[in-house]
Amino acid sequence: MSINGATEMYRGFVLDPFQQEALSYIDQNYSVLVAAPTGVGKTLIADYLIEKIHKENGRVVYTAPIKALSNQKFKEFKAIMGEDAVGILTGDVVLNPEAPVLIMTTEIFRNLLQESPERVSDVRYVIFDEIHYIDDPERGSVWEESLIFMPAAMRFLGLSATIPNVEQLAEWISQTQKQEIKIVTHFERIVPLRHYFFEKSMGVVPVNQFRKRVKKALGRMKQADGHDLPATTHVDLIAEIKDGYLPCLFFTFSRKKAEMNAIELGAEYNFLTNEERRQAEAVIDAVSARYPKILSERWQGLRSLLLKGIGYHHAGMLPALKDVVEELFTHRLIKVLYCTETFAVGLNFPCRSVCFDSSTKWDGQSFRAITNREYFQMAGRAGRRGIDTEGFVFMLVDLNYYDPQDLPSMKESQIEPLQSQFALTYNSILNLIKNYDDEQIYRILGQNFATYQALDEREFLRERIAEMRTELDQFCEHTDAEGCPVVFERQLRKLKQFEKLLKKERHPRAKRRLRQQIAAIKKSLKHADLQDCPKDEQLQCRRNAKRYRKLLHRFQNLIKREQQIAPQSRYYQEYQDKKALLQSLGYLQGGKLTAAGEFASQIHGQELLITELFMEGWFHKYSISELNALAVSIGYEPRRNETKIRHKLNFTPAYKLLFKLAKLEERFLGYSTVEFNDHIAVLAYRWSQGESFTALMETAQIDEGDLVFAFRRGIDLLRQVRNAATEDPYLRNKIRECIARMDRDQVSVLL
Repeated sequence: MSINGATEMYRGFVLDPFQQEALSYIDQNYSVLVAAPTGVGKTLIADYLIEKIHKENGRVVYTAPIKALSNQKFKEFKAIMGEDAVGILTGDVVLNPEAPVLIMTTEIFRNLLQESPERVSDVRYVIFDEIHYIDDPERGSVWEESLIFMPAAMRFLGLSATIPNVEQLAEWISQTQKQEIKIVTHFERIVPLRHYFFEKSMGVVPVNQFRKRVKKALGRMKQADGHDLPATTHVDLIAEIKDGYLPCLFFTFSRKKAEMNAIELGAEYNFLTNEERRQAEAVIDAVSARYPKILSERWQGLRSLLLKGIGYHHAGMLPALKDVVEELFTHRLIKVLYCTETFAVGLNFPCRSVCFDSSTKWDGQSFRAITNREYFQMAGRAGRRGIDTEGFVFMLVDLNYYDPQDLPSMKESQIEPLQSQFALTYNSILNLIKNYDDEQIYRILGQNFATYQALDEREFLRERIAEMRTELDQFCEHTDAEGCPVVFERQLRKLKQFEKLLKKERHPRAKRRLRQQIAAIKKSLKHADLQDCPKDEQLQCRRNAKRYRKLLHRFQNLIKREQQIAPQSRYYQEYQDKKALLQSLGYLQGGKLTAAGEFASQIHGQELLITELFMEGWFHKYSISELNALAVSIGYEPRRNETKIRHKLNFTPAYKLLFKLAKLEERFLGYSTVEFNDHIAVLAYRWSQGESFTALMETAQIDEGDLVFAFRRGIDLLRQVRNAATEDPYLRNKIRECIARMDRDQVSVLL
């Protein structure tokens, strides 16, 4: 059924006007950018597109920012379309890569565009889910490069949370791709949110009353001689909202705290009836049966909590445990789930309420307040369509540590605009040199979103400068200048003031400074070309002087800002610096890639270290188990306070190369990117020797989920090396064995 050509129903759902609009543009073969709040049904647009292209015997690519979302989509579409129709590429997992519907991470799509464009040349549409990740500091460049190198005939669907500068993003893509981009925006949530603060002595307080109530509470604290108030805890908040506001997602920005909070709540509450407990046991048994026997120290404790309707979820857990938790939450058998921020990315798990135990988070470098965008990414999970008329969001506040600067505004109209995080990698530079000439490269370097935003800002500044210049021209041309009688009088008054001060001053240094100031004023007055302005004009100048100075100051600052914007030259300089470094390493010769350069152009992340190790023969010299230990150590980032596990592996060659490359980068760039940390190398070695996961965890210093993630990163790295070593059958077979030894039991991905 359709209205004016737009699809009205899909999969049994009555589509909202914004969904109908997006589907109509897709049917007309436009590229579409959809920006709408979390939980309003953007994913349905992607589902429609994928099914449409598949039915028309075309090819479509779906890209996601995280592997977990890619894996989830692969399972969904495989169930709908059948195994032959759907493939997945995430670096560490490659299944059915020639399928008409390909699910992949955005990194893989970018890599294909740069290295094997023929493999996606017949793709009609690409879907960028969570396209607002374009301003992710570590990975935003991937989205930009994908959009820059995407073939002109290919169309795209971008799905984003609400962003204020969606038109700017669309204009940049349109300019880059030379195609019209249709924008579809939707601002109303299907289930509106209500925002509250909670503090034990005040209870639940609406946002608009909070600051007033806090002021009174802090006043009472002051009267009580500054004694601390009783701490406000997560259990206090759950006790307050347990009747009528569950199920809830309780976001906490610490894995350990998520687990401890769940344990503390479980000691006081059981939210399941006997029947729900039986249902939970059945779900647990069904999910557990898909995996090898779950051998995790946290499993028995977690299982006990889950049978009370309480759970936790974070990246440090085994995939099997996360799967159990997610399945139970889907069946509404978890009433309170403590989780970290990653639970809000892409995965669709709505609930009645969302709680925050803090408004600050550790971002890898320091503690900072969460942004409005981060807040709404998580808060948007509150409110289930078709079940709840409202969603509820509660922010826990402890007045003993209260700082109003740390609180988000909780206004969706104040979500921060996207800012480009474009950066050039060695891989990007090598592929640019391989595929384009110097003139084309200079043009491409000017096509990124950062350059577009900078030019946009410069245009805005120039318009504002012109407006302010017109405004300044309306003042007397002598206003605030040395020849202005008003300024002359002001200088005379200042001279008399300083002369009086000099007579009273006794300190030699202060007297010397006053004499210098007096001499400077006298010199200025002596050389002043005094204008003969009428008295009424002088009166007007006195009235306008302060406003003129403020305006002039702002005008000069705008000019300074405008002069500092040189976006394209910045990236071209970075390109030249990194190109010179690559030449010094022998990756380039005569403007062409050498054998080492060709190899490095197929490696993504830590390209220099991996290529140098390969060229020196260490991938051949190390045994299979040593090679796996090496792969896991390259680019590994230990968590805070993680202790290195001692080992006897010979990684001296890797450390020598690390120091050499770090010095080289410091010389050419002023900073270093190479990273090699063998904190868990011995665990990868022992795993490759056939040890059990349980045995590894007895000596591991990290969470089991982190260990699985590190091993899968190692698999991804080894697969890149295997693909790059096309003319070395011995090494390719050796790496296949490396991967086979790593990709087993708990480390395998279940799809």
